[in-house]
Amino acid sequence: MDEEFEEYLAEDEEDNLELAQMALNRGENRTALDLSEDYLEDNPFDVEALNICAVAAANLNDEAKALGLYQKALRFEPKNGAIHHNYGVLLERLGEYHKALQHFKRSLEIQPDFPEAYVNMGNTLDELGQTEEALGMYDEALRRMPDSPDAYYNKGFTLNRLGRFEEALDSFQKALVIAPDDGSLLNGVSYALSGLGRDEEALASYTQAIARDPESPNYRYNRGLSFFRLGQVDEALADFDAALEIDPLFFDALIEKVSLFVTRDDLDEAEILLGQAEEIEPESPEIPFYRGVILERRGDLQAALSELDKSLQLDPESIYTLNNKGNVLIDLDRLDEALACFDSILQRTDQYPLAYYNRACVFALKGEVEEAVQALAKASETNPRFLEDALDDPDFEGIRDTPAFVRLVASKPVQS
Repeated sequence: MDEEFEEYLAEDEEDNLELAQMALNRGENRTALDLSEDYLEDNPFDVEALNICAVAAANLNDEAKALGLYQKALRFEPKNGAIHHNYGVLLERLGEYHKALQHFKRSLEIQPDFPEAYVNMGNTLDELGQTEEALGMYDEALRRMPDSPDAYYNKGFTLNRLGRFEEALDSFQKALVIAPDDGSLLNGVSYALSGLGRDEEALASYTQAIARDPESPNYRYNRGLSFFRLGQVDEALADFDAALEIDPLFFDALIEKVSLFVTRDDLDEAEILLGQAEEIEPESPEIPFYRGVILERRGDLQAALSELDKSLQLDPESIYTLNNKGNVLIDLDRLDEALACFDSILQRTDQYPLAYYNRACVFALKGEVEEAVQALAKASETNPRFLEDALDDPDFEGIRDTPAFVRLVASKPVQS
């Protein structure tokens, strides 16, 4: 215990409780725990002391002690909104989301103007998949405390995850007005910019975030993704390596390195890295997915197909794996099975134009001109580059001189 606290202990007991709160505010959880436990020896029914002791115990990862203290406090004072709130925070951390929600609701019944409770209730609803309700809670918090960077951050984080990047950017930028030096907010801005296809701007913002918190592996990793998308492979690799130096078990950074080395056609290095990633998360669908990609690059199509099927067993909803499986089936001349893969993707989403392009490839190879042209037209509506690709893609060689294909090319400006 710090000397200044030891000297203070000889004085009034109430002062010792105040000192415990001061220690807690300063992040000195062990000192706060010791002081509050000493106080509770003579004042076992003091709810404020129980709360301080519970918060300190939770911060020190002694969840069992914290749970018992909160339960005891609520027996003595069941209408204490702060206790319900803090108990809910711990329950949320432990994954007890429905119980946490009950305590946040009770906290707000007792103290309707408790912004932090709205924020944490929003977090819990988000974990339960009730995302729109979560966003409503963040807005409720901001109505009561419009200068809360936490509420803006959580709202922005949720919007980023939903792909609503313009709204997320607005939320993070409002938070930055309040807390301009917050690295997590800068990271959120960067992620939103990247989602909007503005990776050059994102790089500058990520760099600011890294300057604020150079020990965050996530900021390095996210900047690496932007570098990768911009084709700056060496810079991306440097950021992934930096992230792994900070956190050697950073699975996503290892997987992105695998992808990077596959892009470079350095398949041996990619396979070594994939083995390291497998040691960290052996059940990840990414492992057989990238093993399938590597095998496909090496020309072992049957083995590649087997690995992609393993990946789909682990993650049946992956449209990227389905797409790769379809491409391998095309190369194996199993065209109807390939078409079923692309149709399955389009049954789930119409926001994946590559599936339309690949359907067009299948129909072209089957000589079904009208279907091929319709699918290619659909793909090119989203990205005209697909039509340019079709001019050189050998899959379309058999239909390229047909009137329907010629009309489609003539109807759209193409840079050959």
